[in-house]
Amino acid sequence: MGTVGRILNGLLNWTISIFFITMVILVFFNVVLRYGFSSGITWSEEMGRYLFVWIVFLGAIVAYKDKAHLGVDIVIGALPRGPQKVLYTINNLIVIATLGLFIYGGVQMFEIASNNHGPATGIPLSFLYSAGLISAITMLILAIIQTIEFVVFNKNAPPWAKPLNDEGDDEA
Repeated sequence: MGTVGRILNGLLNWTISIFFITMVILVFFNVVLRYGFSSGITWSEEMGRYLFVWIVFLGAIVAYKDKAHLGVDIVIGALPRGPQKVLYTINNLIVIATLGLFIYGGVQMFEIASNNHGPATGIPLSFLYSAGLISAITMLILAIIQTIEFVVFNKNAPPWAKPLNDEGDDEA
């Protein structure tokens, strides 16, 4: 991963951490205020929900980048390197198509929700849908890059991929 990739990865991890810490603090203090002082922060729950949505979608990017999403790879791991690349390409084309549909629907929802606002914070609900859009666009780009790196350049192989021997051919 290049310098830009490392910087973006660090920025993504820091953003998730800051959102998580902020969410925990807001919810914790709101609980203390409610049960201890019979009052509360009116916008705390709504902001906690917004931050949680962002954490989930940004975490999905991190998991996709690190190839940490749940998958069943027993069959593809047993195949030789050539068929693995074919199946990996088909799999990622399905992922890309699904993310394309997600982006299409997300743009429509973003437009619909841009006129609606959260009752306590006043933040447009499109803020929530932008988390999904950013996540889907980023994962789509990652899917394309990861497919090209593995299939064309034999780099960044998934954990289940058969190793190449010294000549670069499939191992017997």
